[in-house]
Amino acid sequence: MDINGKLKEYECFIEDKLKRDLRDIELLLNSKAAQCEEWNELKTMVGAIKDHRTKDRDMQLQFELGNGVAAFGSISDYETTFVDVGLGYLLEMQPNEAGKYADIRLRLLQKEMLHLRELAVGVKVRIKMVLLAIGELQASLNR
Repeated sequence: MDINGKLKEYECFIEDKLKRDLRDIELLLNSKAAQCEEWNELKTMVGAIKDHRTKDRDMQLQFELGNGVAAFGSISDYETTFVDVGLGYLLEMQPNEAGKYADIRLRLLQKEMLHLRELAVGVKVRIKMVLLAIGELQASLNR
């Protein structure tokens, strides 16, 4: 039995498979966290729209166009909101509906993030198990 070959095989498995899987999971988690931030921003905006609607005045705002360029505008119609539901589709909703839709999307994203965290824990456990196996093989070499 070639123990040095097995050690190399285990080390390659950790580097090539397990650590790559862990990086992929972390990238997905970061993407989901960014999406959560966007939906929370929508909920905040819906709350601000509701506040300004009760005050019966236009809402002044500044928004980013890209490359450090900003534009100013005002909202005078508080009855409709356009929500990006994905794949380039905008859906016209009332502010209350938009808030409820954001809540639904946030719950879904939180479930997905929980699942991804559980997957990451599983990969970390596998890495530790392989490291333990490597340690035992190295200890058997030293005997």
